Amino acid sequence: MKTFFNKIINTGVKPGYQPWEKHLTRKLNSITLISVPSIILAISFFLIAGHTQFIFDTSIALLALTVVFALNRFKNYKWSAFWFFGYGFYFFVPINLKMGSGSYMILFYFPVIISMVQILGRKETLKQLIILSCICLLSIIAIATGFKFKVYTNDLTDEATINLAVFNIILSFIITMAYTLVIVSESINQENLIRKMLKEKEILLAEVFHRVKNNMNIITSLLNLKKNMSSSAEVQNALEDCRSRVFAMALVHENIFNNNNIIGLNFKRYIKNLITEIVYSQCDKGKVDIVLETEDVNLELSNAISCGLILNELITNSFKYAQSDTQKLQIQVILKNHKGSIELQVKDNGPGLPKEYIKNAESLGLELIKSLSDQIGGVYSFSNNPGLAFNLKFKHVSLKELKTNIN
Repeated sequence: MKTFFNKIINTGVKPGYQPWEKHLTRKLNSITLISVPSIILAISFFLIAGHTQFIFDTSIALLALTVVFALNRFKNYKWSAFWFFGYGFYFFVPINLKMGSGSYMILFYFPVIISMVQILGRKETLKQLIILSCICLLSIIAIATGFKFKVYTNDLTDEATINLAVFNIILSFIITMAYTLVIVSESINQENLIRKMLKEKEILLAEVFHRVKNNMNIITSLLNLKKNMSSSAEVQNALEDCRSRVFAMALVHENIFNNNNIIGLNFKRYIKNLITEIVYSQCDKGKVDIVLETEDVNLELSNAISCGLILNELITNSFKYAQSDTQKLQIQVILKNHKGSIELQVKDNGPGLPKEYIKNAESLGLELIKSLSDQIGGVYSFSNNPGLAFNLKFKHVSLKELKTNIN
């Protein structure tokens, strides 16, 4: 029996539907399934009470309900929603006028309106909700006008009117509760499904970061091995440059994976890790002073990789060109978050670079820095003050925006 009902409720759920579309279709089928026995109960009551004048309208309504399943199956949920709620509001007009205001038939608007708002209350179906709300309003106006001008006159006795009122009050309350329970149940199932999918997505992304990190570490190991096997200083320097660049990218993935945060990278922590690795690979820590003035900033993956490569180029270049026998190398890294923008500064106390050299980007490192800065939409500048100073500003994507983009 459970399998049979599930099959009916899933009528029209197509493979290409989004999760919310599947649950919307299921909700429509569920409230239709609840409405069928309610109409049958109403017909039975009318037959027992001898109110045969209402049999035709309710019988047509019973047949109309079956169309919802057909529309879901052969069309989609928008067609079935229009039919269910549109016909419902049309059906309420004559049946209310025939029963009279004292029958409280008007109460059946509440479960229908509540279910309509709950089912269609999202941006993808907002247009349908507005149209059906207008139809609902017109239906209510028609009933109010019909009562005022007494379009229908009934021959119901006071006792019969009271019996109809009691029946309508009880049945409308039961339907309201049933609709609410079904919609809430489906909404909970939808939320659980979304959470499950989100968790699976996070696990998958974490696995991707882990694999990328491992693959990049293998590449850095191979480059390091090849560097050690070469007897050419030029080849060794080129391979070391490649190794450090790959490591800078791998470190981004490693930090994201280790901190279990796939949304953004804490760039302050990343800078510390990157500088520690560069200092270790370049020289003894006692030969350089590193000054960090960094704020807690979360960067999205693409910006983090670009900024990591830029930092790697600037700091390794400082070790290559700014060191001297007369003074201790000093490197200053500043990271600030200015209301909607990130500012990254790197300075050293070396001799700086000639303006023409900077302008023409006569090295791969400078060309890479400029290209990466443009890639993230940043505004950058080089200056000698007196050592080389680099300044980069780019738009900051907040953690809230990052979460929205991921979802």
